[in-house]
Amino acid sequence: MLRRWWIWTGAALLGLVVIYAATIAQNLSGIFVPQRTLDAQIALLRPGVEARLPANALRPIPAVLLFHGCGGQRPMHHSYADAITEAGFAAVLIDSFAPRRIGRFAAMTQVCAGLRLQGQERAADVFAALEIVRSMPEIDSQRLVLAGWSHGGWTLLDAASFAGIGDQPSALVDSPGYLHGVVRIVAIYPYCGFPARASGRLVDGLPPIEIILAGGDMVAPIADCECLARRAEATGADLSYEVWSGVTHAFDDPDAPALDPRMSYDASAAHRLRDRLISTLRESQD
Repeated sequence: MLRRWWIWTGAALLGLVVIYAATIAQNLSGIFVPQRTLDAQIALLRPGVEARLPANALRPIPAVLLFHGCGGQRPMHHSYADAITEAGFAAVLIDSFAPRRIGRFAAMTQVCAGLRLQGQERAADVFAALEIVRSMPEIDSQRLVLAGWSHGGWTLLDAASFAGIGDQPSALVDSPGYLHGVVRIVAIYPYCGFPARASGRLVDGLPPIEIILAGGDMVAPIADCECLARRAEATGADLSYEVWSGVTHAFDDPDAPALDPRMSYDASAAHRLRDRLISTLRESQD
């Protein structure tokens, strides 16, 4: 009886390993990634795009596009959007999960586990979102900032890796990725490790890339991003990074899991990040 239990347990574990290995291979190769035309990707994503505009701003105005992490869109992203519009700029919230019917449970158990919607696939959302925003007359399409948290940062870096070489994202069948009008990419405590594809593929000619790392990050190890930055420097990319000491992954999320010691809210760091995004938008007007 005990031997049979071990056989079933071993078979189950082997099955999980095979599934995970297949998922990783899919992300690295692009095989089996759902493919759409750019128009179809736009149609898919559009219900998840919410643009917030200040009431009395001169138009068209610069905008920041906000890409959430693997847990989905959180109240903190709405708080950032409110602060940005109060400062006189546009904030565009990009929800990659709602149009795909990915709820909170599926996000935490599948996306956060790397089993679904990895960075290379989600990168198509970046180019679809840009096309949607470029069609908005209230927004200055030549002054766009991309900001991504955790999985969203991974997504932005993978999108940049396609755009840098004029390659077609795996999930798009008819359109190379272009970042025209993007003045800066800000990746906030992004995941840069395997199987992310950006390392070694960020090159000269991309918009400036800024990576903000949490010194106490136990979710997305900063060493992977530091390695990515060194390789980007060697290929001529305009990439800089800084490590914020004393903070953890999701340091700006007051609703982070209370019992998870890997994540602790830091109001001061959250305000610092908010001010950084607003300063970046102001600099885009110069």
